[in-house]
Amino acid sequence: MSKTFELLEKQMNKTLIHIHKPKNVFVNRALSEILDSLEIPTLSKVAVLSINTAMNHLDRISFYRFERDAILIGDLYSAHYYYLISQIQSTTLQKHMSEAIIKINAQKSYLQNEHQSLSQHQLLETVLAVEFGLIDTLLNIYQLNTLKEENHQRIIAHLAVDQLTYLNFLNETQINQLIDVIHSKYKYTGVGFNE
Repeated sequence: MSKTFELLEKQMNKTLIHIHKPKNVFVNRALSEILDSLEIPTLSKVAVLSINTAMNHLDRISFYRFERDAILIGDLYSAHYYYLISQIQSTTLQKHMSEAIIKINAQKSYLQNEHQSLSQHQLLETVLAVEFGLIDTLLNIYQLNTLKEENHQRIIAHLAVDQLTYLNFLNETQINQLIDVIHSKYKYTGVGFNE
């Protein structure tokens, strides 16, 4: 198990000590492993995993029609992210991560509202922009841009329905088909992506 995953789990278990932790929380282990491979502060890693978990959880609530009290767990992960960000005390990190979260949510909203008029290419590019948004921002902040292509490939390789539930205009089978298309169109050659 990855270090970042374990840290987030430990911190959230401490927060949820008097609350029954739901089993429907999806913490992205693949993202956690990517974060573990980066030489950046641990708090930044855990913060990104926390906000990713919060955002995914809120998407999953509507996709899987979870009980409304599940929203509170997503809110707790989100609040935990903001707590961690305040501990880092970097206005640059705060600003760029906030901008990334706004952009990701705008892209998700765009997909929700415009999916019927999008070409397959536009749909794929927007999904990838959502999926790459947090890690790209983190790599930019810590000036690790040379790692983008490698980490994009790692993200693509581990795409799963649980991450893409913001595509609630698709069913699970359709999301899996979309993942297959992404896998076939975006082959990693070690230099960049080939379309």
